[in-house]
Amino acid sequence: MGSKRRKTYIPNPKYNPVIMSKKLERLQEDLEHHKNLLLSVNKANDLHVEHLSNFVRHDMKNAIQGIDGTLYNAKKSSRIPEDIQEELDTELNLLRSSLENFSRLIPSSRNNATTLPEVLNAVDMLSRSELQKKQIVAVFDFDRQSECKINYSFQSLVQILHNLIINADTALEGMKDRKLFLRGVIDDDMCSICLYDNGAVIDPDKREVIFNYGYSTTGGSGIGLFHARSVITEMNGTIQVIDSDIPEYTKCFKIEFNPQNEDL
Repeated sequence: MGSKRRKTYIPNPKYNPVIMSKKLERLQEDLEHHKNLLLSVNKANDLHVEHLSNFVRHDMKNAIQGIDGTLYNAKKSSRIPEDIQEELDTELNLLRSSLENFSRLIPSSRNNATTLPEVLNAVDMLSRSELQKKQIVAVFDFDRQSECKINYSFQSLVQILHNLIINADTALEGMKDRKLFLRGVIDDDMCSICLYDNGAVIDPDKREVIFNYGYSTTGGSGIGLFHARSVITEMNGTIQVIDSDIPEYTKCFKIEFNPQNEDL
């Protein structure tokens, strides 16, 4: 009998290191493309919001002033019954107040200086309805009289904090006695904002991974925390998950940055 011929080993092309390296390079290029796309979308949204804000501040306010003038003339000529006048005054005041609140949420300039009370009051307004619907008890603790200036985008800070609250809202689903606590402290050199919740603890080995682009444990886009860290890093600040120093809460998202913006 002849000796058996040895089979020549041919590596599976799927595991060819050269091919795998090229695939990884393409994936890295795709990742950079998506990051740049995200930044472009954010810039486009900022510009759209700025135009919308200008419309609210000018066109709609001018319309309200026109209605005020018409109502004033009608009062002088007694063409409208007093009870109808009072109702119209009330509705105009509500409309004026709503537009003023809207204007605070969306400033006309993305680089306007703001204050911690302005930012956190806006976050409270945006979140209040959803938190009440989910029966989440939320406490906002900050100096409401503080006039320390923050020389960064009001809109970006509101968006980041609102997204953190949305994430916490999701993490609290199915739990009893759901609670959030937001604490903000500011002086000339440091702004510190901490968001506490009593949801599931994040493992220490996942506390950095959650900020990676596309990473999500809830089926979301995985963009919110990545965007938050990107913006805070551009502000030469930090955002991290730490253990709670308050017994009734399990974790804390902590943001720190110098409010003075030395790049200006």
